[in-house]
Amino acid sequence: MFKSYIQLPFVDEKAKVNASYYVTKLLTNLIKDCRHLLSDNNFIFQQDGAPAHTTAPAQDWIKKKCPVSLKKNEWPPNSLDLSPLDYHDS
Repeated sequence: MFKSYIQLPFVDEKAKVNASYYVTKLLTNLIKDCRHLLSDNNFIFQQDGAPAHTTAPAQDWIKKKCPVSLKKNEWPPNSLDLSPLDYHDS
């Protein structure tokens, strides 16, 4: 039986989620979980437009650690009709 999981990340109480916190506490573990879950590393990482996601340090980290990702200028516009699942090709 295939057992998979991604740990639900929690933000520390009263933490300010800036670029540093996002990269060191959240993003690092998220990408590690994605790689664990998808052992062939066959995934595309996409974020939303939250301020911590759009910073240069976060974008640079993603570019180095997760080369298959949607870059900021490739993100779809805000729309209730669009989601990352709309871009999944089978």
